[in-house]
Amino acid sequence: MSKRDVLIHTASRLFCENGYHATGVAEILSAAGVAKGTLYQHFPSKESLIEEVLRRQGEDARVRFVSLVEQRASTARKRLLAVVEAHDELFWGNSGYRGCPFIRAVGEFSDRAHPLHRLASLYKRLITGYLRELARQAGADQPDDLAEQLTLLLEGAAVMHALADSGDVTRRAAQAARILIEAALADTPSNDKRRRAAVGQA
Repeated sequence: MSKRDVLIHTASRLFCENGYHATGVAEILSAAGVAKGTLYQHFPSKESLIEEVLRRQGEDARVRFVSLVEQRASTARKRLLAVVEAHDELFWGNSGYRGCPFIRAVGEFSDRAHPLHRLASLYKRLITGYLRELARQAGADQPDDLAEQLTLLLEGAAVMHALADSGDVTRRAAQAARILIEAALADTPSNDKRRRAAVGQA
């Protein structure tokens, strides 16, 4: 691992454990075993290091989330039903989970015009976009609404996991997701066909 990657990996862990503002450059250097000159050779400021950490975390998390969802199911509807479990494995299933790094970043850099705020919120928008596409493929009449509802559910569950270490959070979130998905897809043409087929077989 290069010294640049060591810095990013170490800073990512410390930011998650202690927060962005509370983690000092000296602490990062000590934990990484890297000289100050090496840090500033790669990152002109602590803020630029945070930016790279968020960029890498966002890309890695998005790719892993999509992969986990698609490993669980082969149809759009079933993939929608799998999003809570996938999110659980990605974040909450980690024994070292200390809250979503993107929520933390948005909270600490609360000015919406701040580059780090925008970068952290970008991950959330990309996940919502993926959910929207799944909802569209599944035949939801209002894919935007379903995607936003599921995003709200995942974010709420992420906060609850940080507040209380309880497996009930995942179970209840999955139940709520199923209700939202089934309601959103109840009146789609494909479901109408299934209902008509069921009536014909009765």
